[in-house]
Amino acid sequence: MEKTRKIGAAAIPVAVYLLAALFFILPLLRLFIMSLTLEDGTYGLGNFIQLLSEERTHEAIINTIIIAVSSTVIAAVIGSFIAFLTAYSNIKRKGIIEFLVMLPFIIPSYIITLSWSSFLSTRGAFNGIITALGLPAVDIYTMGGIILVLGFCNIPIVYVNVVHMLRKIPRDMEWAARSCGYSQRQAMLKINLRSAAPAIAAGSVLAFLSAIDNFSVPAFLGISSGIPVLSTYIYENAIGFGPNSFPLAAALSMILSVIAVAGTLLEGFFVSRGASMDSIREDYDVRVEFKEAKRKAFEWGTLCLLMILNIIPMLSMLASSFLKAYGLDFKPENLTFKNFAFVFQNRGVVSAITTSVTLALVTTVVCIIAGTAIAYAKLRLKSRAAVILEKCASLTYAIPGIVLALAMIFHWVEPVPGFRPGIYGTINILIVAYITRYLVMQIKGSTTALLTVDPAMEEACAASGRGFSARWTKILLPLITGPILSGAFMIFVPSLTELTLSSILASAGTKTIGLTIFNYQQGGDYNLAAAMSVIITILVVGGYCIVNRKHLFSVNKEVKGYEPAYKKGDKKLREDPSPEGNRP
Repeated sequence: MEKTRKIGAAAIPVAVYLLAALFFILPLLRLFIMSLTLEDGTYGLGNFIQLLSEERTHEAIINTIIIAVSSTVIAAVIGSFIAFLTAYSNIKRKGIIEFLVMLPFIIPSYIITLSWSSFLSTRGAFNGIITALGLPAVDIYTMGGIILVLGFCNIPIVYVNVVHMLRKIPRDMEWAARSCGYSQRQAMLKINLRSAAPAIAAGSVLAFLSAIDNFSVPAFLGISSGIPVLSTYIYENAIGFGPNSFPLAAALSMILSVIAVAGTLLEGFFVSRGASMDSIREDYDVRVEFKEAKRKAFEWGTLCLLMILNIIPMLSMLASSFLKAYGLDFKPENLTFKNFAFVFQNRGVVSAITTSVTLALVTTVVCIIAGTAIAYAKLRLKSRAAVILEKCASLTYAIPGIVLALAMIFHWVEPVPGFRPGIYGTINILIVAYITRYLVMQIKGSTTALLTVDPAMEEACAASGRGFSARWTKILLPLITGPILSGAFMIFVPSLTELTLSSILASAGTKTIGLTIFNYQQGGDYNLAAAMSVIITILVVGGYCIVNRKHLFSVNKEVKGYEPAYKKGDKKLREDPSPEGNRP
């Protein structure tokens, strides 16, 4: 019996390693091998040489770098500024501001793109006003349009990183600077900004990676305009019918993957620079108190900016969803509900929604179970296999989605020589791809949830004679279910609205929501795409509000009836400017 247990204990890590190889390592290895495969069946660097000799490849690489860098600057500047206001200042309505900031993170980027293309359409209200003033109309289908939309979409990435770091910076550091004679502005620049620099850098790198990974924005705005980037160029080669189309797409994927992995390592470096503050509790107290006029200016200026960036384009898309045809004026005689009726009655659309819901539910459930088990094995059992599995899962999340999609094709057609599981061309390939893509998010979420539970509680349960199952049902599940489900929502939504993976992997019978909207937009059915996008936006935003209702309504507590701690200190400074009087 004891021998059997030892064999079983030894077999579990081996099984985990095999699963890690099968689902995470071998697909990427197959992609690498395919990138080296030449037309005659031999191996070499011919595909890379051919690509790098083509002008369109150079154009795609240059466009990718320009778009990624420019959009990152926009996201970093706006995201960091708003993070400072919400973290430190006495502006009100922080809950609304944070909600508006996070909208591009909640709503799929292709819907954001549709809203902006509707807002800046040639016959839209904005261009109507512009042209009436004698100015040239704004064209969203340009590189500048791609940069702006990507920059706005990535603001939440920078904001989240920076705002949490700012709240963790101890007040004592500011007061130490004040006691040395620095003004509040100088202390903020010397202490707070410098301390937050790793978070700003990490958020900027993530925004850069998101920009090069994004397929939907350059696909919606760039394909029809002839503006190639690496993600859309890979897509064009992958769906091509040439004898060497897949190997060329694989070679392009390796180029993009090198950039993505390098960026991920750089982001990890900046995160490690700020790791010393991970254990510090966030401070929501006001640190910078603006005078009433300036407070209102910053508050309403920020709200107006976010309304322009996120709400007005959405309202424009909503208006377009009621038009009988694209380009008509918004007048009563041009309005109809037929677009929404089509969405609910068309079999293809209903099938796409059903497929996406199924994919999202299955992906979320599997990720919750597997991710929580891996997190528990890593934290409580100190399993080396679990740590390796997490790192492998992180790799498939770090590489761009379009790259992972190609890897899924090359691998799952025949994962083991002689074995064809038959999942390619079915919904199962999308399930496997989604789980491979999003599993690491649940591992990290479950890890965070488990860290909030003191191991002593489990030890006490075990000491009382309770078994392993009792520890979970009586201790762990009641404590971690809420945080885990909250984190799982961030897997369910991307799975529900995903486009990049499905654009390559979906078959004729497995159309998804994202792919359906994409096909409508590319086919010129803008009003149908808008109607479907409106429905998805309402569902996604509504779900987010329900899941985060406590946070949305409690974020303003710090500015109600609170006198900042530094206010008394400022009185001391005015009364006694000496170093002794500068101490809080």
